[in-house]
Amino acid sequence: MRCAICFIPPADDVLTIAAGRWLRRDPYSGARIAHMVEGLAEKDHAFLTAAPRRIGFHGSLKASFRLDPERSIDELEQFLAKFCRRVPPITVDPVRIALIHNFFALIPAAPAPELNELAADFVTVFDQFRAPLTDLDMARGDIGRLSGRQFNNLMSWGHPHVLDEFRFHMALSGPIDELERDYVAFVLQRHFGDLATAPLQLGQVALFVEPEPNAPFLIHSTHQFTAHHQRKTA
Repeated sequence: MRCAICFIPPADDVLTIAAGRWLRRDPYSGARIAHMVEGLAEKDHAFLTAAPRRIGFHGSLKASFRLDPERSIDELEQFLAKFCRRVPPITVDPVRIALIHNFFALIPAAPAPELNELAADFVTVFDQFRAPLTDLDMARGDIGRLSGRQFNNLMSWGHPHVLDEFRFHMALSGPIDELERDYVAFVLQRHFGDLATAPLQLGQVALFVEPEPNAPFLIHSTHQFTAHHQRKTA
């Protein structure tokens, strides 16, 4: 079984609703959302959002990993619940829609050190639940394109883009051809409107699971950050 620990806004949050319509998937139920986006043909929109639709709108804190066969999902869930009770909510303000490499995502518009520190905590603390990498994992990691630091991260923590290589993002598209990027950026800004620059409240995470290989990820449980004081990252 593969698992992931990710930030996700509450189900009734306006950002969750807008993102669900954009990705055509309810991240909580996994149900398909039939919604036409102005300016994109059906097939183009479906292709554009295919990659992020597999898990739904989210921001990874502990990226997808194989659960150690010596540990259970119930054990992971209980540990996660206890951990989150010690975490205060974080506000990221402002955010923006931006191109990362070759895909669009919602990202912090300014440095967010406390969010980065929290992500590092999730990576290191929950690594005890991760099964060792297999040869197939290594092959999928495209290690020939990694820097030395990224390769060390992959070997140590199961993912190259963690710790000082981490950049929080909530994916909104798959890879986009360079000639189409300006237009897709326009369509995204029109769809999300003021939500694309509103403060992002991080107050919970979801434990996602892959019920079978290559199946869409589903939410197994959600866990609130319940420490009393709230921090602001920017």
